[in-house]
Amino acid sequence: MTLTEPTRQRRIRKPFIYGGAAALAAAGLLTAYLLGAFEKRGHIDADDICHNVPNRKATTQIFNSKLARSARYDFSGNWNPDPDWSFTSSCTARGEDDRALFSLRAKAGAARSWQQWAKTHIPPNDGGEITYFDAGVKGLSNTEIAAIWMPCYAHERASNSQYNMTVSAFAIAPLEASDKEARQTLIDLAISFARKAHKDAKCDLPSKLPPQ
Repeated sequence: MTLTEPTRQRRIRKPFIYGGAAALAAAGLLTAYLLGAFEKRGHIDADDICHNVPNRKATTQIFNSKLARSARYDFSGNWNPDPDWSFTSSCTARGEDDRALFSLRAKAGAARSWQQWAKTHIPPNDGGEITYFDAGVKGLSNTEIAAIWMPCYAHERASNSQYNMTVSAFAIAPLEASDKEARQTLIDLAISFARKAHKDAKCDLPSKLPPQ
């Protein structure tokens, strides 16, 4: 049987089509591998998280699904509960090679306008456009950080000046979530951490945080 020219072309094209599809699939798998899609995720228990983090069981569920992927996670905290300018509460999550992945932090500081605060207390990040939410004097967020400028002391002990508190939830490595989910997750974590920090620091000014 003599093949017509169109039939001959179709038979020649098929191996190229299948070969191209296989190459694309292999490239996709390689990309996913390089991005860590097949890396085993370490498991976090509530007791692993710093004691100064509230709702550790609920926070564990968030971290186990949304923290940047790592084969293991370690947590370290800084806790100075003295009710004055030195009050500090923080918790940092680290992955393999001691790489910082996420931090929760609360630190007292002299009161100033929220605009001045935002210029000096928001770490550089790639989370995109900043939007604002109703918490404290001012809350701001993007997909990598949520930060709150919250009233604390009417008259801080050493300075006798008004002191506020900076509270932040910072995804140093981006969360495994959509932009919308990441932003809301960070806001929720920041507000929860702020409530506990306000209580632990024995702040005497209303926090202006959303009601529970």
